[in-house]
Amino acid sequence: MKTKLFSFLLLGLLSVHLQAQVTIGSNKPPHNDALLDLKENSGNTSSKGLLLPRVSLSSTVSPSPLSAHTAGMTVYNIATLADVSPGYYYNDGAKWVKLFAEVNSVIPKFFYMPSIVLPTDIADDSYNSLTDLFSINLYNQYSEQFALNNLTSSTKSPGATTLPILGSSALEYFITYYDNTVFKDVTLTDAGVLTYRLNTIITPSEKTFMNIIFKVK
Repeated sequence: MKTKLFSFLLLGLLSVHLQAQVTIGSNKPPHNDALLDLKENSGNTSSKGLLLPRVSLSSTVSPSPLSAHTAGMTVYNIATLADVSPGYYYNDGAKWVKLFAEVNSVIPKFFYMPSIVLPTDIADDSYNSLTDLFSINLYNQYSEQFALNNLTSSTKSPGATTLPILGSSALEYFITYYDNTVFKDVTLTDAGVLTYRLNTIITPSEKTFMNIIFKVK
């Protein structure tokens, strides 16, 4: 009886040890270094893929629909809401971060803001008479131009697809030059909003412009 009991316990312990590493897709043993090995054929190949959980994220700062931020958690988001869009996201323990493997292969780490005319007329809608500030949403201007929204003043080649448009939180904003004889109190927000005032007396010239650069995080 004791021998049978010992054998039963030994088999139980062996079973627990074997379950520490698992193969899914075939009855082949998992790779020695893998906790989970997905393989269908004896040659370690498969005709099927891994389908990650599809969830509807509400924003990068909210863990919802999960209960909490957990570093390393990876999902495929299907929602377009706030600052999230469809694609793969991983969690860094405090927020969701979109995987930009596809975008980074075609976008450099920085690029110039598309050309726009900065208003200097206080009759312009961007001017606030209470604060004496002009306010321009650079991110909106960039996304509208890259989307080719104005069909009367933009075009593309017949075989062209689309330009990649990053979320505002995926970019950092810089001005490397501005004409300080015309502009003053120039500021940028983290969301890509430019504000500035004009000097009391201005004389626009060929130097009256700004070099605005977007950096991909």
